[in-house]
Amino acid sequence: MGICTDIMHDFALQEIKRIYSSYDGWKIIPRKQGNSYDAIVIIERLNRGTREIVKLLVTFKKEVTLDLIEEITRPEKITDGSVPRRFYAVMVPGNADTSSLPKDLTIYFMKSFTFNGKELVWVKKPVRKSEENS
Repeated sequence: MGICTDIMHDFALQEIKRIYSSYDGWKIIPRKQGNSYDAIVIIERLNRGTREIVKLLVTFKKEVTLDLIEEITRPEKITDGSVPRRFYAVMVPGNADTSSLPKDLTIYFMKSFTFNGKELVWVKKPVRKSEENS
């Protein structure tokens, strides 16, 4: 993610790139959020003359509360005078509790990490068996 060189953030960035492909014109700008382990990713593109901006929070917490999303919903100044279309999203591990978040907020569940009870677990890809190993 540039700023965040942690392997967990690298896996999250791969998942973000699958959702917001550069092929579709998306540009991804990662930022660290304060002193916490969470990260905010600014994703933007120009689509038919309209600037679209997505502020996405990447968190690895079991319970995602409203105070965590406060920073992504705070609008930032645009210096070029345009009026962009703004979207907000959160990316969390599988089985995270998102029940306190607003229903209109886009929530992406990571495929690389999930909660097994209270423990955060890395979900590894299954090993393919080749015919010569069988």
